[in-house]
Amino acid sequence: MDIQTLVVAIAVGLAAAFVVRTFTRQFSSRGRKGCSSCTHGVSGARQEGDLIQVESIQVEDSVRK
Repeated sequence: MDIQTLVVAIAVGLAAAFVVRTFTRQFSSRGRKGCSSCTHGVSGARQEGDLIQVESIQVEDSVRK
């Protein structure tokens, strides 16, 4: 095995380990499960000012015909 193949194998191994780690952390987070375990989860959305009001779009009569 030459050095180039060894470097590629190490890079692929590190990338695979990162993907597996990220995938498993999303389902196992010390007591809290799922998306609520991250900082952007439910607790962050409960803060006042994070939500925006969306108004309905007014459609003109000429467009409907």
